[in-house]
Amino acid sequence: MVTKIAALAVSVVVAAGVLGDAPRLNAAPIERVVAGTVKVTVNYKGSGTVDDRHRVWVWLFESPDIGSGSMPLAEMSVAKNGETATFEVGNERVWVAVAYDEKGEMTGNQPPPSGSPIGIYGGNPAAPEAVVAGAKGVVTMTFDDSQRMP
Repeated sequence: MVTKIAALAVSVVVAAGVLGDAPRLNAAPIERVVAGTVKVTVNYKGSGTVDDRHRVWVWLFESPDIGSGSMPLAEMSVAKNGETATFEVGNERVWVAVAYDEKGEMTGNQPPPSGSPIGIYGGNPAAPEAVVAGAKGVVTMTFDDSQRMP
């Protein structure tokens, strides 16, 4: 048994010498690519009050096709009207959707409940505007109760 282990050790040493400058498996860790910052200041002008229980949720998407089956790239909530949600994103362009937690029940890990006040950056759900990460990635969204989640 000892000779088999010794032979294996010699084989590994010889293989390492033959491979020489071969790529190593213990390369530096992969770093997350960041395209830039996106800052979304939210102003809810509806009938409710934004507070710790009735937050405004902000979602970023990688496509303008925002719907109940879309998976957000990132999410965050704010507990004060006029507060800013700041994201570091890997995508150059993102699309922003917001919702007011009217009933104080949203957790953010699912679409807003039916009837929740919502907003899409650019105002038109059929043609949302992209936000460019970085220096131009600072936007203000104002929404009210006029548009609601189906």
